[in-house]
Amino acid sequence: MFDFTTNVPELDAENASLFKAAEYLQLCGNTPGLTAADFYRAVLLKDEDMTQDDFSRLANAAIAIETMMQLDDAQEQESLLDPTIH
Repeated sequence: MFDFTTNVPELDAENASLFKAAEYLQLCGNTPGLTAADFYRAVLLKDEDMTQDDFSRLANAAIAIETMMQLDDAQEQESLLDPTIH
């Protein structure tokens, strides 16, 4: 994992949440149709002790990642590569 830190604590906390959410999303696989229940199951299976606030930050980061990874139909048809999708 990257040690990507800045001198801005809020940015560092946000980046840490994004990296951690990415780890959980990778555990969910790379098939279309990922649900919130799938993500929650991955968090439970990892059996980490986290507070409700920590889970909320993690879920919001996962939503941000998944939102950024959505492709529109035009872009998807033009791409010759297989995109990472959920």
